[in-house]
Amino acid sequence: MTLSVHEDLQGFSFGLTHVGRVREENQDAFYCDENKGVFAVMDGAGGLNGGAIASGLVKEALTTIRVPQNAVDLLDQFEGRVIDAKEQIEKASAKANGAAMGTTIAALLTFGSNFACLWAGDSRVYRFRDGKMEQLTTDHTEAQELVDQNVLTEEEAKLFSRRHVITRAIGSGVDLELELVSGNLRLGDRFLLCSDGLTGHLDDTVISTFMLDGTKKSVAQGLLNGALDQGGADNVTVVVVDIDRVSCDEGEVR
Repeated sequence: MTLSVHEDLQGFSFGLTHVGRVREENQDAFYCDENKGVFAVMDGAGGLNGGAIASGLVKEALTTIRVPQNAVDLLDQFEGRVIDAKEQIEKASAKANGAAMGTTIAALLTFGSNFACLWAGDSRVYRFRDGKMEQLTTDHTEAQELVDQNVLTEEEAKLFSRRHVITRAIGSGVDLELELVSGNLRLGDRFLLCSDGLTGHLDDTVISTFMLDGTKKSVAQGLLNGALDQGGADNVTVVVVDIDRVSCDEGEVR
């Protein structure tokens, strides 16, 4: 199958992944568990099926997260599983005669009224709040580093020949370094997690237009179709998370 779909029973999140119109293999993966507050998108990289192995091992590791006791417990479990996944990727690489295997990750963790985003690579997390969209992650790419150093403008970076070269990943022979941002959830927040197969075809203005209205399912499908209509040169993965309940400090739900 070229299309994988997830929708939770409570209407909390919706995810889609598609091989695209050019690639023969989908090396993207995503994971959603509303009960544990874990949402993640992985974009694998590596020769043959190395990327699919890497993203799949991260997804498999995330499935072992237990229902968290608190936000700190959730963060600790997540980071531990990512470390475990890196070890498994190293072993898989060794069995494949040292073939390079790696994957990006962009994750959203939610507990009560708190959230955290953790990422490595150029998969992204956006938040749509009060009619405005904000990119919560910053790409770990050579192009972004040059933009940060004022060597390239944002527009020049889009045409930079090495714009897809990532500087962080979960992979063999690569130091593991996740970046983290955190904050408070608000009722009505909408999050988008995606691989660069989406952002490589649709800019933030277009993505924001899709995020503005519609159910999470229609938003996800519209974004994916938009990337495919623009050529679908890469695997495309989108996960939409709607925050329809926020726990108060007293444990109540509003």
